Amino acid sequence: MLMAAFTFMGANAAINRANNYLKAADVTAKQGQTVDVALTMVNKTFDIINWQTELVLPEGVTLVSVAPAERWSEEIVVTDNKLFSETENAVATGEGVVAKITLQVASTVAEGSYDIALKSTVMHAKDNTEIAQTDPQYFKLTVEKADEGKKGDLNGDGKVTASDIQVVLNAMADEDNNPAYDLNGDGKVTASDIQIILNIMAEE
Repeated sequence: MLMAAFTFMGANAAINRANNYLKAADVTAKQGQTVDVALTMVNKTFDIINWQTELVLPEGVTLVSVAPAERWSEEIVVTDNKLFSETENAVATGEGVVAKITLQVASTVAEGSYDIALKSTVMHAKDNTEIAQTDPQYFKLTVEKADEGKKGDLNGDGKVTASDIQVVLNAMADEDNNPAYDLNGDGKVTASDIQIILNIMAEE
């Protein structure tokens, strides 16, 4: 009798996992650029009040930001690639985007296809049911060769602006001497590289 009860509970948990989860579609980005990923919640059988997951990223790909979207309006807390959010107003059953995730692909990442995992995903329903995924959900990031852009256009938008200066400032803050941002070729990313961008902007 006890064994039957455990079997039923296990089967019920498996059904819950199959009908309530987080996923993301495959994306493509060029070397040195950012890419937005739409995180989708599928909750077919429960109204959800909170969720959490962890991004497992390939080397050279970093998490820039996470913002709520469409079906989710509450702040999303990010700690070491772990995402968590909760709401007082449960999200009714359905399927749709709950977050926009922005990733940065370093210019040093080789062309190719990379798996990104959503692991340790847990969702809590309005009735306190916990749905804990036992297996990661995967989506693919395809990295393409960077365009031969103009000098100083570090964010790949086709223009040389203050946004490119911000890229250098971010690199300096992180002590990131990425050759893509080293515009004067001295092996370091410094204020001298910002001056080059300013000079280009003044000439345009």
